[in-house]
Amino acid sequence: MEMIATNRGRALRAATAIALLALAGCSGNGSEGGSAYAELRRAATGFIDRRGDATQGVTLSDAELNAAPVDVMLLDIPEFGSEVGLVQQAVNRDVVTWVTPEGYSVSLKQGQIVGTAGFGFDLSSADIPRLETTGGRVVRDHYRLQGDETIERFRYFCELSRPVGEQVVVTGRRFDTVRVDEACTDGQGETFTNRYWVDTRGVMRKSRQFVSPRLGYFELQDVHGGLR
Repeated sequence: MEMIATNRGRALRAATAIALLALAGCSGNGSEGGSAYAELRRAATGFIDRRGDATQGVTLSDAELNAAPVDVMLLDIPEFGSEVGLVQQAVNRDVVTWVTPEGYSVSLKQGQIVGTAGFGFDLSSADIPRLETTGGRVVRDHYRLQGDETIERFRYFCELSRPVGEQVVVTGRRFDTVRVDEACTDGQGETFTNRYWVDTRGVMRKSRQFVSPRLGYFELQDVHGGLR
């Protein structure tokens, strides 16, 4: 898997800056409708190589991220020590797909991950539970892409915790949220715990969500949700 590994913070800012500059500079009219993201990927190649080394001169402060002309999501993958900025690629009813400068994507439904693409051994789709504010038992199904290009279903039985009030910080701003933990098991030894922080607007401001044994957890921060 080729991923944008970073020296924490520096290439994150660079990647997000590239995305913003590319999108701001592309009209996306007529036959050029998909050119914004092609431009974004071409620009990324010039600033961040496949080893994840960022060149100097492209940085964004928290204030600049907050004032960005397009919505931004921040993604951290601890398993690979990788951080990157994402921008919206598409909205299909209640599913929003976000893309990195190199074209890797994460699809979210009500803040929960329902698909990934480009990372290898991706989550093809997912049937997700409602995050009940009172806690309780739920079931989730993950459909994962296997090495032979087949898709296999994995069913998990999960317990939602009662919500706990917590403050979180995203790009320098503090948000009052409720935190809900989702402890899951497949009944055969595989376990994981998702964690969600939902603010007073109903926006999932931060989350830590399990994708697959190969990819581990994705940690997401929503910079602009509910703020425009």
